[in-house]
Amino acid sequence: MATMRKASILGLVLSLFLVPCLLSPVAAQDSPLPAVELNCGSNPTMDVHPTADAEASVTCTVTNPTSASEEISINQIEWDGVLVEMALSEDSFTLGPGEEDTFEIQFIGQTKIPATIQHSFEIEAKVESWNGLPYGQLPDGFWVANNSHIGDLKIGSYGMVELLLSDVTTRYMDTSEEVEFNFQVTNKGNADDKLEVVFANAAELEAAGFTFPGGQYVSEDVDYQGTSSVKSLTIRAPSEVSSDLRMPLLIRAQSTIDDSAPFSEINIQLDIKSSTQSGGIDGLDSLSSDDTLLYLSIGGGAILVILFLVVLVRVVSKKKPKDGQKAKVAQPIILPEEPIEESEDDELDDFFSDLDEETAEVDEFDDLFDDL
Repeated sequence: MATMRKASILGLVLSLFLVPCLLSPVAAQDSPLPAVELNCGSNPTMDVHPTADAEASVTCTVTNPTSASEEISINQIEWDGVLVEMALSEDSFTLGPGEEDTFEIQFIGQTKIPATIQHSFEIEAKVESWNGLPYGQLPDGFWVANNSHIGDLKIGSYGMVELLLSDVTTRYMDTSEEVEFNFQVTNKGNADDKLEVVFANAAELEAAGFTFPGGQYVSEDVDYQGTSSVKSLTIRAPSEVSSDLRMPLLIRAQSTIDDSAPFSEINIQLDIKSSTQSGGIDGLDSLSSDDTLLYLSIGGGAILVILFLVVLVRVVSKKKPKDGQKAKVAQPIILPEEPIEESEDDELDDFFSDLDEETAEVDEFDDLFDDL
């Protein structure tokens, strides 16, 4: 009895597998058994430049190659990312015979991640039901063909440099004089880089008669987040100039692994005085702003001193009164008291007598300043 029951169950399962094939003998489907196909694009690369979004994705296609409808799930099998998160845009599909659909594997990370980091991932497409029969009731074996995809997430490299030069003041040069520039370069990218420092406007300088005894550029391999050794470049002034010459010198540091990386530049002024000209009005053009302020302050101070001396001389040189001349003080006239009212003339006399006293006080101050 038990044997007959097992035989009937096996016959039912086989009929479920064979009926779709008999109903559509000319269909394009290849597999009469549960199966799924999974195809994904090439390995993604994440841009982690400081100005980027630090996101990446890869598109995958899931296909039902069988002659019956299927329910398919997408599962994350392996992911070793720490600085990056992985997610699926969709994780389940219901597909008819021969149908397909797409989804994305999305990666979200952080900026400035070192380019040496690489993350592996694996996803699986699994048949959950086939022709209405749940996966748990499908017989185990080679005829259930699930599929998976293994890939790597790469971190894109970017270049970023910083030129370090302490003295950026104007260089005053004589004809045929050499000036050496010492500097360092810091690698602020996310990968080892060969950094170059060049005279960016060398062609213009050469046309004006400048030369470069040690060459127009230097380079050095600098580790991630490292700083180069002290490097130097030299420039020589023209051997002869017909007039005073002023030109800019543009020193540029650049990355060699990233052509789109911004430059780090320093502009220094070069002033060459003509050997056939002496100073004059034209020479004022070569004065720096600091020198101009210094000369203006000196001139202003000299003017103030001259004004002070002029005032002092005028005060000291005032004509002094003769020794025999003294201020006369009018003696008051004592009149007998009379019981009559003071006239208006007497009131005026009293008023002007007060002024006479003030005049005497002024004369006393004049005598004091005359002694000085």
